[in-house]
Amino acid sequence: MAISWSPESRRSRMFARDLDAELHCIHNLRFQSKAHAPAKYVLQAARTIVVLFRARPRAVHVQNPPCVCGFVVALYCWFAGARYVLDHHSAAFLPVWRWFGPLQRRVARGAATNIVTSTHWADVVAGWGAPTLLMRDAFRELPPGAPVALDRGPHVLFVGSFAFDEPLDAVLVAAADMPDVSFLVTGDTERAPAGLIEAAPANVRFTGFLPYEEYLGLLRAVDVVVALTTRDHTLQGAGCEAISVGTPLVTSTWPYLREVFEGMVFVGSSAPEIRRGIEDALVRHDALAAEARDLRTRRRAQWNAQLERLERVMVGSERIAPVMAEGAVG
Repeated sequence: MAISWSPESRRSRMFARDLDAELHCIHNLRFQSKAHAPAKYVLQAARTIVVLFRARPRAVHVQNPPCVCGFVVALYCWFAGARYVLDHHSAAFLPVWRWFGPLQRRVARGAATNIVTSTHWADVVAGWGAPTLLMRDAFRELPPGAPVALDRGPHVLFVGSFAFDEPLDAVLVAAADMPDVSFLVTGDTERAPAGLIEAAPANVRFTGFLPYEEYLGLLRAVDVVVALTTRDHTLQGAGCEAISVGTPLVTSTWPYLREVFEGMVFVGSSAPEIRRGIEDALVRHDALAAEARDLRTRRRAQWNAQLERLERVMVGSERIAPVMAEGAVG
């Protein structure tokens, strides 16, 4: 079984599919709302316990954050004699979770292994005395999604959620300097800063939070996907999806992202750099699309080897010792 305390989890869905596991996205009240967190964690914990004890899985893949979800799964596994693996998203290491540090470390040490997306986070988790396994992304084949009709002309999709680490202001300035290019910006508009949408250039359209099928169709329909972060060691899920469908990607110039998305276009967080990167991607569209397909093929082969090891860990036929992660120190 795979458990995620979110309305939708691309990465959990990917693991569930590849592990032939049943995915449960368990969520109540408003997503990512601090005010609702205490109440919704109680509700989600109760629902998770019911789901687990009804199905009695022998192995569980669980998303972190929130670490409270991992704690609930760990309690079930202790009672039922089952095993769990903790899949750490980069958000699990944000300062907001510092108060939960002892709990998070305890849950990590009890896992059969902890999946991480970079050697940096592998070293952090290994420092807790917990076993780690480096698994970046499979760039798996995605469903075709719902057909999306776009007007003529270049279309650029900025995939975001109005998060603090997204340089959206700079993207909007870059868009204003490219009036012949249509920009689409995803994300729940209720989370947008006051006045941002009203002040956006005329060639920018905010899509709101999209249903998954429509989102996939849009990924395939646009010319370029932009996924940016001002925070190092942060995997860009939208970038993974862009590569999966073969759409050219513009992403941030962190060394980690250069390694994950080799061959794509890398930019800083200023408006001029973003504009130049998008212009470059549009000019080299066909070559970048071919490079994305080649990268996808190579990464899938790596993923399959990692997945075989994860399956052995989950059924107990292989044990990963709590030392530095594979890939981190060899």
